[in-house]
Amino acid sequence: GQLGQVLIKELLMSNAKVVAVDNSEEKLEELVSKNNFDESNITIIKADVKNIIEVQNAFEKGIKLYGYINGLINNAAISIFDSWQTRKESEFDLVTQVNLKGSFNCMKEFFNYLIKTKREGSVVNVASHYGIISPNPTIYTDCNRKNSEVYGATKAGLIQMTKYFAINAIIDGAKVRVNAIAPGGIRNPDDPQGADFQKRYSSLCPMGRMGEQEEIVGPVLFLLSSMSSYINGHTLVIDGGMTSW
Repeated sequence: GQLGQVLIKELLMSNAKVVAVDNSEEKLEELVSKNNFDESNITIIKADVKNIIEVQNAFEKGIKLYGYINGLINNAAISIFDSWQTRKESEFDLVTQVNLKGSFNCMKEFFNYLIKTKREGSVVNVASHYGIISPNPTIYTDCNRKNSEVYGATKAGLIQMTKYFAINAIIDGAKVRVNAIAPGGIRNPDDPQGADFQKRYSSLCPMGRMGEQEEIVGPVLFLLSSMSSYINGHTLVIDGGMTSW
């Protein structure tokens, strides 16, 4: 996705070795090819985060290739944009399974790995400011992407799960910090949101604009790194102050 691609680029520029996981291997291959990445520093794995067996296999492949894993970014997520009044049960279940169950599966596997190997690690869960506040329906005039009730609910759940594992994973023996980010609206340079939507959204933000995707990367790298070594269970809100009104 939009943020995942930027994160991969910046992680590689920071000399990290990256295991990139997506349910579309073709998208990952295109990303590697388009950017001419050093393939010795990145491996791509097709996996469905809803499936614990596929998650376990992805971790096994990454560890076998690089020897260890010391960071996890839970960025896989989906949303739906139609009205709650016509919500299908299958839609509700899918968003919940990807956004919450998928993140849980990855954390469970990572924590068990850290406990077994006695290594240290850091988790960054990608939540949303819509896990804190509700979308304002009046801004979606020329943008048919009204954030759904279930998307915000799963992001709120991910924030809570971050706090839970920041305590319990350590108590159960994992040497790990678990934090989250909660981005606000991010402008998509490749597929821009409607002009009126951007104007209305920006009017609700104290900084008067949407965020840029590069502005999300720094906080993620900070929370992954030893620079945040005493930060645990925190959700870093990156929304230009929108949730501060």
